[in-house]
Amino acid sequence: MADTSVDSPPRLAAAASSLWTALVVLAVAMVLAGLLWPSGSAAVEVPPGAPQRLELPGLNTKAKVVPIRLKGEVLDPPRNPREIGWWVGSAKPGSAQGQTVVTGHTVHTGGGSLNKLDHIEKGQEVDIVTKDGTFQHQVDSVEVLSRKELAEQAQRIFGQDHGDGRLVIITCTDWNGSGYDSNIVVLAHRFNELPS
Repeated sequence: MADTSVDSPPRLAAAASSLWTALVVLAVAMVLAGLLWPSGSAAVEVPPGAPQRLELPGLNTKAKVVPIRLKGEVLDPPRNPREIGWWVGSAKPGSAQGQTVVTGHTVHTGGGSLNKLDHIEKGQEVDIVTKDGTFQHQVDSVEVLSRKELAEQAQRIFGQDHGDGRLVIITCTDWNGSGYDSNIVVLAHRFNELPS
């Protein structure tokens, strides 16, 4: 009896030809799919821009950001206690160099844009939203500095010759019954950007 399990050369050639045709069709389909459907893995860069909103997701806080300037050597938050001020002498969010410096009010009776900042912790997320997208930051440090210490460390906190695009958030703390004795300084590095 003849062994029928061994394919003849013509049958092997036909099978190889069919397999080759299937592979070519599959390759063409994959190329077309790549052209028609974007992979989603290509990063879209968000250009540096003026901040419009600050968000502290872990503290359920969102506040409008407005530009502010130095008055002499003092950086005062905006008059509206619900707004955050972005120092226009600092880097725009998304910049590769310098530091983005923002400040806002803490109001001992409530209603300040940064009232909850004393609850922020290392590792938490802070977002800055511009017209073109969102820059996500992660908190590296939370410091409480006296006014004297803040003045002594002004170059580190406000200087624009370092920072690599980090975010600096400043507000008052330690209400003494008539004013605030200290400042909270939060430093955060950028880890992601999301286009609008």
